[in-house]
Amino acid sequence: MIRTPQQIKRETIKELFDKVLKAHQIKLNPLNIIVNESFKSDFTGVEMSINETAQGISGHSFILEEQEARGFVDGMFKACHKHYADEHPSLNNIRLVNYQVIPKIEKSENTMGTEAKTEVIIIVDVKDHGAAEFNYTSRSILHSSFIATLEVFEFYINCEKAFHKIQLALSDAAERNRGDIVQSCITDLSKLTGVNTYEKKEN
Repeated sequence: MIRTPQQIKRETIKELFDKVLKAHQIKLNPLNIIVNESFKSDFTGVEMSINETAQGISGHSFILEEQEARGFVDGMFKACHKHYADEHPSLNNIRLVNYQVIPKIEKSENTMGTEAKTEVIIIVDVKDHGAAEFNYTSRSILHSSFIATLEVFEFYINCEKAFHKIQLALSDAAERNRGDIVQSCITDLSKLTGVNTYEKKEN
């Protein structure tokens, strides 16, 4: 599969997560999702069960929900945003702007039908940084959408966590007159500020 420039850029930043955050990266693992739609209502209800891995340890499972969504993708996005945005304010820069479904149908040799997979592309607009695409392919539109949505939030949460950790390292290096470390920190920060904007924490 040909990787897009965005995917290559994100892979570089994920390598930065491994370098800076190590086991302190957050990992959002999908467990279960329930979508409720009624022809008597304009809204969609979404309930997601998620396991969050942090500091290398699998935490407890918890449920995120949104009962007044405009479709299940909107519901997943709103539920994640409500849960994480207070702790990670850079998520307020991210807005869901588009959603694409691309069927990938291949003729099956073993059945009378087809083995269809679906690629889902979630497109977000990041304030002052333009659009970013996150995609996933599986046999289920809902499954692909669930994972792609979690990847959006996992990526930008880890970006913010890495930004603040590098800021601390930069301050420490500057105080110790370690120009080599200062330059390395500035290079790493430029990668992170290339995809989002972050609030500086007071020391």
